[in-house]
Amino acid sequence: MQIQNDALPPTAQEIAEVIGVEKTLELVKGKRETGCRSLYVPRPDNMHSSHWLVKTIGEQAAYKLAREYAGEPLTIPRCSSLIKLERNKKIIAMRQKGLRYQDIAEALGMTVSAVKMVYSRWMHSQRAVMSDGYYTSGNA
Repeated sequence: MQIQNDALPPTAQEIAEVIGVEKTLELVKGKRETGCRSLYVPRPDNMHSSHWLVKTIGEQAAYKLAREYAGEPLTIPRCSSLIKLERNKKIIAMRQKGLRYQDIAEALGMTVSAVKMVYSRWMHSQRAVMSDGYYTSGNA
């Protein structure tokens, strides 16, 4: 999925200008997994291959971030709507490839019912688009 920089929250946009949108989303996901949105960015000469940042976004992106934000604390935005949109697109693509709901749920760490709901809503929206681009709610 191609996400434009301007679709990100302001702080994420600033980070994306340094390391790109894809690496910014990897950083966001990594911080979500840790449960902490704060990030202290070390100076480049203090950055080691074992540093969390290097392991999360790769050495090149981590050093770019360190050169730009060395010594600064950053609050990484959640980007919840973009993360959810990306996840939903994965669900749809996986289902269209023929994967079972159970397999998708396991792969994405979700419940089967949540996967079914996402796919069902997408199918409903597709039917609405196919009926001449608008949807009527039975009040015709």
